[in-house]
Amino acid sequence: MPYLYRCRQCRAESPVEHPDRASAEAEQEHHRDTIHGGLAPLGGDGVHRVHAQARGARILPRHSWAAALVMLALILANCWGR
Repeated sequence: MPYLYRCRQCRAESPVEHPDRASAEAEQEHHRDTIHGGLAPLGGDGVHRVHAQARGARILPRHSWAAALVMLALILANCWGR
C-alpha cells in the first residue's frame, strides 16, 4: 500500500505516492532538512498510508469518464440514426 508524506505547517504533500514507508520517511527527512532547518515543524508532519478510496481508485482511471461518455454518445447516435 502506498505512503504519502504531509507537512501540516507548510500544507505540503508528497508529489508522488511512495511504494514503501522508508522512502516516504526519507522525503520527510529531506523536507525537514531543507525547509525547517532539520527540525520537526510546529504544525506537525507525518507519513501516512494511503487507502484506495483516498487515492480516488475507481472503475475507470482518472479523466477516462469523459472518454466513456463520448463513446456512449457515439453509440447512441449510431443507434438513433438507423
